[in-house]
Amino acid sequence: MLNFILIANPETRRVQLFQQALERCGVPPARSISYADLLACRCDLAQFDSPDTIFRFDAPERSFEVDRGFIAAGAELEPDGRHQRISASAAVQLPADLGRIWYQRQWYLGWRQCLKTWTANLQGRILNHPDDIIIMFDKVRCQQILATAGIPVPPMLFDDRNSTITSYDRLCTLMDDRKIDRVFIKLAHGSSASGVVAYERRNGYERAITTVERVAEGGELRFYNSRLIRQYRATDAIADIVNFLASESIQVETWLPKARLAGREFDVRVVVIGGKARQAVIRVGNSPMTNLHLGNDRREIADLPPGLSPVVWEEMLATCERAAACFPNTFYCGIDLLIAPNLREHYILELNAFGDLLQGITWQGEDTYTTQVRMLLTEYLK
Repeated sequence: MLNFILIANPETRRVQLFQQALERCGVPPARSISYADLLACRCDLAQFDSPDTIFRFDAPERSFEVDRGFIAAGAELEPDGRHQRISASAAVQLPADLGRIWYQRQWYLGWRQCLKTWTANLQGRILNHPDDIIIMFDKVRCQQILATAGIPVPPMLFDDRNSTITSYDRLCTLMDDRKIDRVFIKLAHGSSASGVVAYERRNGYERAITTVERVAEGGELRFYNSRLIRQYRATDAIADIVNFLASESIQVETWLPKARLAGREFDVRVVVIGGKARQAVIRVGNSPMTNLHLGNDRREIADLPPGLSPVVWEEMLATCERAAACFPNTFYCGIDLLIAPNLREHYILELNAFGDLLQGITWQGEDTYTTQVRMLLTEYLK
């Protein structure tokens, strides 16, 4: 019998849903290992290792203790980087400040290093493999891999020699030179729409629509991830936000129009499991950011516009499967699919290594977790 080891923050809904899927399939509960215990060296994954073991890493979310641990783990890495940095000892003393965006690049470096260290000599199967998780947590690298493979992605905006954009002034210069008036700016290592800016500039007018809250107090600038979408029109405020994000590394891409449902733009989150597109949900936006936790509406796939032919929809799902295939050691991932207003062209916006949390959305009567467990059992019993 397969043994499952689930590495996650135990307070998250994901743990409960995965354990329920195991029970539904007649499999004993997974042994749950917390990121906090791994970071504190209170356990070692090697002690649970065997050929019949499946290790599942889930999103390291909703724990500031864990965030501090990853920031501390990244303190001595990439010493020549432009990002904010803090010592390991200072990182573990950081006060909780709900929603604050800080040390994002250092967090990523620590997360990357920990994943590699924890899994270096494991013999069991890892879902998803850290090598793929690490790339999907770097939006710039991920989109470059997709583009190289011929996957349609929004045109990316780079500085000279394909380097990332490092400042607001440089962004404006490049947009003007290339006659681009709308872009999306994303933290390279952000998730859940953290650090996302829909920015437009034309004829002396500029506007940033964003999840970022800029707070200026006592001579200090702080930036927070917020569920309230804000608009900034003042150049100094926009420049502060872009400069801050750029210092942590950003992905900049052309802001493409989306198809509409009932007058509002939408995109689709598609979950690919075992190489096949399975569960999917339409995300209808109240702003350019369609993430469901921001208060946007969800629709079933049956609600896709009638002008979208079944043949074209199958082509779009095939594109999602080709995108997932760029990461051969990934068993499941969430893919954000943009459908153009003509209902034919489509683009992959990004891949999410932990993008399988689609509560209430089923495929052939199964949620994403049940589909994963059933498919793994089928493979094992062959």
